Amino acid sequence: MESIRIRHAHKNENFGAIRQVYYQTWLATYRTHLPNSILKKLTPTTWHPEQRWQDMQLAFNNEGKIVGVCTYGPARLASFSSWGEIYSIYVLPDYQHLGIGSKLVTRALKIMGPKYRHIYLEVLRSNNDAKTFYLTLGFSETKLTRSTQVPGGKLKTVIFSR
Repeated sequence: MESIRIRHAHKNENFGAIRQVYYQTWLATYRTHLPNSILKKLTPTTWHPEQRWQDMQLAFNNEGKIVGVCTYGPARLASFSSWGEIYSIYVLPDYQHLGIGSKLVTRALKIMGPKYRHIYLEVLRSNNDAKTFYLTLGFSETKLTRSTQVPGGKLKTVIFSR
């Protein structure tokens, strides 16, 4: 098994490679959860990870390839204004189920801990694998849900908190 290295992102990262992690993960993970009309609208340039590099953890394989990304920071929802939020966690399909996602989120939680008493995140309502993943990391599913309009359809999410 190859070793995975986790570290904080730098201002001069290969953001094109990070965009590819987002893109490939979305296409693989959400193909059974989202309408094709949403997935067809995605391109690697849909995401702008360079805007969050200060609050980003990266996972690298033995060859130095970026295989996972986790972003986090202050809550974006007004009703959680004093909370922290895990914005995203993406691991390339070939590297999923190896503990990389857990390591990325655990590192983010450790960094956020001194600043935020509570942390939340959103999960697609239909994504039971993600729900189970977050439960194992100490999050709890709340009764709060959201529906967000995006090009090609709506994203229906549930909020998890810790």
